[in-house]
Amino acid sequence: MRIEDVTGLVTGANRGLGRSLAGELAKRGARTVYGGARHPAEVSMAGVTPAMAGVTPVKLDITDRHDVAGAAQRCSDVNLLINNAAVLAGASLLAAPTLAPARHEMETNYFGTLSM
Repeated sequence: MRIEDVTGLVTGANRGLGRSLAGELAKRGARTVYGGARHPAEVSMAGVTPAMAGVTPVKLDITDRHDVAGAAQRCSDVNLLINNAAVLAGASLLAAPTLAPARHEMETNYFGTLSM
């Protein structure tokens, strides 16, 4: 794949691996790079790495159907999706007092990823 021909969307681009992936796409000459995050201001990190200056922040919580629909409309030119957004509650399923942590993980890591 030629990165120069890519219009990419990286979910979870506000930190960690997502930030690195978005920055690398921009650094390697992708046509357009969208960085999805619940708080898009956290994607605007030109001071962190020069490559992030080439990343366009997009409001995107992959568990919110309105955000997903909005991102799909705004980023309709995407031909590479890097589904990086994820959560890890770290709660023991058997010892947890409620199923809330497991539901949150499933909503994000399974259903959110699927909705993208």
